[in-house]
Amino acid sequence: MANNKEDYLLVTWEFIETIGRVSEKDIARRLKISAPTASEYVSKLVDDGLLVKRGRDVNFTSRGYRKVMPMVREHRIVEVFAYKFLEIPWEDSHSSVMELEHLFHGDKGEKLFKNIGRPETCPHGNPVNPSERKKEVSASLAEPGKYTLNRVSFEDRKLLREMSSVSAFPGASVELLNDGDVTVETANGELILDPFTSYALKLIKV
Repeated sequence: MANNKEDYLLVTWEFIETIGRVSEKDIARRLKISAPTASEYVSKLVDDGLLVKRGRDVNFTSRGYRKVMPMVREHRIVEVFAYKFLEIPWEDSHSSVMELEHLFHGDKGEKLFKNIGRPETCPHGNPVNPSERKKEVSASLAEPGKYTLNRVSFEDRKLLREMSSVSAFPGASVELLNDGDVTVETANGELILDPFTSYALKLIKV
């Protein structure tokens, strides 16, 4: 299925929420498309007044933020539905709903939200209300010590699969080590994070 406007906006959100910035190259890599294709579509979104480009960086306009927030909410609601009711594996629930979520806009999304118990977060710990913020820190910026794993802001299947293998789920107690590599240690093993994914793990100090 060809990527549409929502896919571009959601990917832009994902990068900005994780590391505070995104480029057309990042968008192309995440959507598995060519750089020229990404550039062309981003330019359309700039013309639509949803995105703005400053140098290599892409960001939302205020109108773009208002547009993407309900999309993020709907995506996370459908993730809960896929994980809890369709029994989609934790590491697959993000990628599996990229088409399904388009069916649950507006009233349909709200009905689904109500019928699945009004969840506060998606399976990866991200708040259904995307404006909600907790006092958290990225693993990349945290001091070594004991933390609670709060959420995974960049829902990459490979990263999620690795986290699942050591039971590094939201709410888990973890120890952050930094001996040259950023490492998260759980009761079931450890996970060595690369520079990018270390930004994706959001921790709360114990």
